[in-house]
Amino acid sequence: MAAPGKHTSLAEQAYDALEARWVTLQLPPGSAVQEKDLAEGVGIGRTPVREAVQRLASHGLLQVLPRKGLVVAPLRRSELGQVLEARRVLERLLVVKAAERATSDQRQALALLATQFARGDIRLERFMHLDRLLDNLLAEACANRYVVSALAPLHAHCRRLWFLQREEMDLQRATELHAGLATAVADAEGSGAIRALNGIIAILEQQLGALDVIS
Repeated sequence: MAAPGKHTSLAEQAYDALEARWVTLQLPPGSAVQEKDLAEGVGIGRTPVREAVQRLASHGLLQVLPRKGLVVAPLRRSELGQVLEARRVLERLLVVKAAERATSDQRQALALLATQFARGDIRLERFMHLDRLLDNLLAEACANRYVVSALAPLHAHCRRLWFLQREEMDLQRATELHAGLATAVADAEGSGAIRALNGIIAILEQQLGALDVIS
């Protein structure tokens, strides 16, 4: 995912567009897809879409099967459990380093984002948009590209879980925790950021526990 405020290549645009379709189940789990159809769907040429497809596959979002082509990764509780296990550890490092290293401009952007989360009566689409913005800002602020690279696919898997379990989700609580995370990092409070992150992971774990259909 490209960081905000920076030029995005066609391949990055293709990735973001395809990931959005994957997250919102427009590309259903287990469904077969063709590169040509994906390119037509996002209105971007075959070459950048091919690059995006390769990245999606490396992130575990698409599977490349012999003689079957591309298949949207199915949902498996065991794999999502591993996603949350890894995210909990890696993102603790990310938010602590972001709280330590954020520039003045980044802290202002995070504070502003916190107010957007806190406006109340937020809808799921808006929440997921702000969630992606927060991921991007934290990625910039932590200044560790290896941590960011490791977390990118985990965030995508978690966004699909947010969307899949949207009817069961405590959106108000999730929004409050995201606002708290943004505020804590903006205020250079690493311990507060970890507390907010733990709450976010706890909601995702509850959603995973309530998941009764695995494709």
